[in-house]
Amino acid sequence: MEARKIGFIGLGEVGRTFARAMNENGAEVYYFDVVRKNSHEGIPFLPMEELVQRCDVLLATVVSQAAVEVAREACRYLKPGKLYADLNSTSGSVKREVAKIIEASGADFVEGAILSAVGETGAKASILVSGKKAEAFARLMNELGLVHVRYFSPRVGDASTVKMVRSIFSKGMECLLIEMLVAGKRAGVSDDLWKEIVQFMTEHPFERVAENWIRTHPVACERRYHEMIQVVETVREMGLEPIMAKAAVDFFKRSLAVGLPQAFPEKPARSWEVVDRLEKELKP
Repeated sequence: MEARKIGFIGLGEVGRTFARAMNENGAEVYYFDVVRKNSHEGIPFLPMEELVQRCDVLLATVVSQAAVEVAREACRYLKPGKLYADLNSTSGSVKREVAKIIEASGADFVEGAILSAVGETGAKASILVSGKKAEAFARLMNELGLVHVRYFSPRVGDASTVKMVRSIFSKGMECLLIEMLVAGKRAGVSDDLWKEIVQFMTEHPFERVAENWIRTHPVACERRYHEMIQVVETVREMGLEPIMAKAAVDFFKRSLAVGLPQAFPEKPARSWEVVDRLEKELKP
């Protein structure tokens, strides 16, 4: 893939970061945005029709709820030989819907799933890409400065499924930390909590900590269930709604209901034994 004319649809934080890197690595970069309509850091603005017609590769970096609408608009001007890459944070089913819209024009489609926080990692963000042309697209992006774009699968939707499931951890951890720190602030112990957790996670490899949490889940879920009931009551006494703590209560309660303690009277040797058992117990 020799395309060097790159068009960004959407120039928010992600679009600006990636466009700047590509511009610095020799690409001819343009953009369209519904808000910003002037040249930005040397990157010219073009109306949607002109952007699509001029550029070989289009990268959609808009808010997730606009992904389908933007694809429909771009599709009016696409033709065979163009490639449209959707880098928005949407589910695999939405990516497949966008793919049908784009491919109806004869253009090629690639989905991208940005796994890293771009504000932190910049152009070195980890990105998985899927689709029939995803391998060639990944090589092009690497050449143009997005050094951690990685081919994942020929099937559209696979990369985004990884991101969606991974977000259970990343976004869930975000909410857990904030809920804990708000409660800690209300109790006057937030600084102590933060220092203790940072010290613990720094001194102990995450893999070992995580595996221990999972392996001890069956044998300790009853005790942890009752402990979390007390946590919920404690947070409510502070005048706060313990959203994440309540979810933990429900999770432990379910593990008890499906018989995990009976299935594992002792801590299993492998964490995956717990995951496999629970997945089988949770019927669709």
